[in-house]
Amino acid sequence: MTSKKVYIASTSMVRVGRYFTKSYKELAFDVVSELFGTSRLGDLNNLDYVIVSNVFSDSMLDQLDISAILAQELGLTPKPALRVETGESSGLTAIAQAYALIRAGLASSVLVIGVEKCSEYPTTVVNKHLTKLLDYEVESIYGFTLVNEVALLMKKYMREYGYSREDMSSWSVKMHSNAVKNPYAQLRFTVTKEQVVSSQVLSEPVRQFDSFPISDGAAAVLITSNENLIVGDDCLEVEAVYQATASQLNLRDELLELPATKHLLSKLLNKCKFDIGDAVMEVHDSYSILGYLVVEELGLARRGKAPETINDLNNVNLSGGLKARGHPIGATGVYQVAEVFKILTSGLGDVRRKAMWGLIHSMSALDVNSVGIVVRRCS
Repeated sequence: MTSKKVYIASTSMVRVGRYFTKSYKELAFDVVSELFGTSRLGDLNNLDYVIVSNVFSDSMLDQLDISAILAQELGLTPKPALRVETGESSGLTAIAQAYALIRAGLASSVLVIGVEKCSEYPTTVVNKHLTKLLDYEVESIYGFTLVNEVALLMKKYMREYGYSREDMSSWSVKMHSNAVKNPYAQLRFTVTKEQVVSSQVLSEPVRQFDSFPISDGAAAVLITSNENLIVGDDCLEVEAVYQATASQLNLRDELLELPATKHLLSKLLNKCKFDIGDAVMEVHDSYSILGYLVVEELGLARRGKAPETINDLNNVNLSGGLKARGHPIGATGVYQVAEVFKILTSGLGDVRRKAMWGLIHSMSALDVNSVGIVVRRCS
């Protein structure tokens, strides 16, 4: 029996880290093998499509058409496969594309694989590639990097709302505390505000512990409309998907707002009526200041109050977020979906919530290409 409802039927992940002795093929093989071992998909003929989310395969791994390579490596040929790339939001965009294929009647079951391998090169090289997320002709050509723009936002935020450098460390402390409970997190240790402030300066006032770590990782999600693949109530229904873009930072009227995120959150919350304070949320926080701004766009904190209220928010980034779970760029959005799935069903380690709703948010650079998805627990 099939329907136009779209479900997340099963997920799998490897722990985010730096896999010097494993290739991207091996990481993908591990998560797909685990997913097929726990799902009811059975015969590969029941799978209609493969979508791979990856950002740097061509620039760092010298590999184009990575989706076809992985389809062959994983024994999934002749299934159609495509690669999705929208910068840091690629993983959630891949989920959105799977949803669209099913809603359009072009597929019944879609396998989404997010994989990224950044440990092949030193951090300086990875940062050079990350700079490509900016507009080359008006930003990076003049020496601007992503962390420079983040530093500009943090300086403005601190000046406008009267925060000290130590005040701004609350997000990092909270995320590391959450990551300790996540068996898939890269940075499973706590930090203090003093440690954040005394860590290496990346671009004043941004410190190392304000930033995501360089990461490798792979995660897989089975998206389906086939109700025969659903095991009891251990599934999530995808209720709404929205995407939005925004102008680069130099063209914005208000630097401390996230226009694409604001637009898509308005769409999501208008369509899906639920108490956002009771939902499990995974949001984009590659840098701590971005976490604060997203929380304010969500309405969970008033403008300029997020650093004071973050400790009271016990439903945001229970994984540790990009900040402490890690940020395997193209795989991150797939991890976010897999984490919400586990938190609302079988549990992410010992972290489990009986909430009905989940909200996942991802964005590239400073909110230039953003995606939001709302899911509801099957019951």
